Amino acid sequence: MKQRIAITGIGCVTPVGVGIRPFFSAVAGGVSGIREITHFDCSGFDVKLAGEVREDMTRPEKFQDAVAGDPKIGFALEAAGQAMRDAGISGLSGKSLIHLGTSLKYFDLNKIVQAGMSGFSQIVENSMTPGARGFQTPLDVACELIGDIHGPDSLKLTNVSACAASTQAIGHTFQRLRDGTFDMALCGGFDSMINPLGIGGFQLLGALSANTAENARACRPFDASRNGTVLGEGAAMFVLEPLEHARTENRHIYAEILGFGSSLDAWKVSAPDPTGAGCLLAMKGAVRDAGLHPGQIDAVSAHGTGTYLNDETEAAAIRDILGEKWQTTPVFSTKSLIGHLIGAAGAVELVACIQGFMENRLHPHGALDNVAPGCELDHVVVAPRGFHGQTILKNSFGFGGQNATLILGRVEQ
Repeated sequence: MKQRIAITGIGCVTPVGVGIRPFFSAVAGGVSGIREITHFDCSGFDVKLAGEVREDMTRPEKFQDAVAGDPKIGFALEAAGQAMRDAGISGLSGKSLIHLGTSLKYFDLNKIVQAGMSGFSQIVENSMTPGARGFQTPLDVACELIGDIHGPDSLKLTNVSACAASTQAIGHTFQRLRDGTFDMALCGGFDSMINPLGIGGFQLLGALSANTAENARACRPFDASRNGTVLGEGAAMFVLEPLEHARTENRHIYAEILGFGSSLDAWKVSAPDPTGAGCLLAMKGAVRDAGLHPGQIDAVSAHGTGTYLNDETEAAAIRDILGEKWQTTPVFSTKSLIGHLIGAAGAVELVACIQGFMENRLHPHGALDNVAPGCELDHVVVAPRGFHGQTILKNSFGFGGQNATLILGRVEQ
């Protein structure tokens, strides 16, 4: 028999606050974390905005060297620690899993360029010299460090699938817990591409907004004046366990994961299938996996990047899956407030979904004034909307046509 799987611990690091309470307060109030870039000198770039994490994430002491090599590892460590403390668990025990996702930036790109300038021999020399700083694989480093702290005997898995990475990591973790392969898990994602190569690469793709007139409103999903997304950074982690075990241990239960769907449309590296077929396939898979029908979806957390292609494609797919209910099913998105966290986007946005259950309200789009033709949905705008529904569908669609959808369910305590 398949087990019901609950979320019992949450941790997050975001451009609008560290921890779920500051995050909830900020997004409900429409507070934007998008400002001018401070991580590096961006004067030579057309794009000058990002959702940066302002807090220092260089702890704990014993891991400062690893974190100094890539600050986003600090995001992962902080969010994982928060989630474990929130669940009241000192460590993962039994058959446990740690599963993390991040984006295409698997290596520190700046180090690759620097090493390449020195020639391949320098790469080999660094790999054989004790204490030399060679290439880092931040995803593996973060996963191992989190394992050292919270679950030395846990199986550790990593997932790299662009903007769908953390949603896929959470979804696969959910399925392995549901079928009894594992008893408990820590999962989520972390990312940052706010560096010259990351900003430059997305700028060349034409994916980023260069609108500096209204910094906080530069990312405008589904709006007629949208002209690109804004990069962000951060992390979110979740403790997952069987619902009945959570109740036995008297843990606080935030929500349960009902279903997961994933697809690959492989249309183009940097563009979705314009028909929305891949997005729709992931959503249908999640609904089917949850044992629901589309009419039982009560709200949608959209991927909502603010790019021309993604928004129209996603809106069409959402209308398709919802059928006649598309005009009365609330749709909201978080990127307009925090930027696009790439591999961490789905995980952090899942925290915003959980807010819907905890506070009985959905936060609004941060900058949606005039809905673009083709993007018509029941958008949550201006102010939070009261919400007493039982389910929320969460979308994450990544480069290369990597699509993932989760469905959350409300759980009465």
